[in-house]
Amino acid sequence: MSACICVLGVAWLGDTFVSNHIDEIKNFSGELLRSYSWLLAVVLFFASMLLYSQAATTKALMPTAISLGVSPVAAIAAFAAVSALFVLPTYPTLLAAVEMDETGSTRIGKYVFDHPFMIPGFVTIVFAVMFGFVIGNMVI
Repeated sequence: MSACICVLGVAWLGDTFVSNHIDEIKNFSGELLRSYSWLLAVVLFFASMLLYSQAATTKALMPTAISLGVSPVAAIAAFAAVSALFVLPTYPTLLAAVEMDETGSTRIGKYVFDHPFMIPGFVTIVFAVMFGFVIGNMVI
């Protein structure tokens, strides 16, 4: 029951915040990509962190990125960055993992970005984007 309250309460709060600021997020991302197209992976990372959805992030930002002239290799390589759902401790799967751990080793610390999913998540995304650029340049 506690996990249900966490999921409904915290995820609802996060979704409400993002829903009210989605236009600002899109405008900021578009301006950033217009000036620095190589930052697509960073923009996708932060947008997916706030949108809680890989599909919503892709749908919202990839057409803008492509229309701004981001290369297909960069777009494909940066796609792995939409997996940043773990950063904010509001994603239901993360909260369920914390709630179901009876050992107490999986917990959210006293800081927002203080949980055991951060380092493995960052490392995985960084390597996936790097490998995407290497493989993309070989294939395309």
